[in-house]
Amino acid sequence: MIDIHNHLLISVDDGPSTEEEALDLLKQAKDNGISKIIVTPHHLSGDYFNEKSKTLSDLESLKSLIFDNNLEIEVFPGQEIRINGDLVDDLENDKNLTLNHSRYVLIELPFTEVPSYTDKMFFDLQLKGYTPVIAHPERCRPIKKDPNLLFELVEKGAIAQITASSVVGTLGESMQEVSLKMIENNLIHFVGSDAHHAKNRPFMLKEAYRVISDKLGQTYVSDLQNNAEAILHNNEVKVKAPQKFEEETKKKRKKFFGLF
Repeated sequence: MIDIHNHLLISVDDGPSTEEEALDLLKQAKDNGISKIIVTPHHLSGDYFNEKSKTLSDLESLKSLIFDNNLEIEVFPGQEIRINGDLVDDLENDKNLTLNHSRYVLIELPFTEVPSYTDKMFFDLQLKGYTPVIAHPERCRPIKKDPNLLFELVEKGAIAQITASSVVGTLGESMQEVSLKMIENNLIHFVGSDAHHAKNRPFMLKEAYRVISDKLGQTYVSDLQNNAEAILHNNEVKVKAPQKFEEETKKKRKKFFGLF
């Protein structure tokens, strides 16, 4: 399996602070069946500042740790970039990283809002040949409350990644419910672990895919996994027509009133 969102680099953000903690995460990833990982440290989120040059250097240290411990895992460069007004310029000026040097840019929205300039920024990114990948939209409170905000962004060309723990249900039943509905409505194109620590915020990809298979069917799992591979190799991501949440609500109402 391939993971496109996690925090494996040592002492750069709220991920592992020691080599031992990083090794615990790597071994856990291996146990999850993950063999390829795009490493995505926070960039411009709070006090975390991990420009492209620093991230590439820190990634080499992680590769050495993997080699020294004979772990059969490949790691690739990336960032989780907090949305900001300079994002497009910083990509063009070689300060920001896409996911493994692809056209795909992992972008984190604030948990409390969808900034008013999001539409324009995503449009500008696409004009430059990039594709915005929204990190864990289910954890952005306005989107969780009204998932059609995500529908509007996806309809205009963005794609999105959901967090494994949201799917599994460790963040609550309502979070799991909305996450699965987002997947079912073709608003989600990848599952990412967002792993930080082996105990507190572990790799859960294997379990997430099992839940998706049980609840929605194996076809969804195959599509999500194939899309992760597409990102790694800078290939076209499979995007199905997104569906609005309100359309589902109307169907349920219709069915309900049809009983009487």
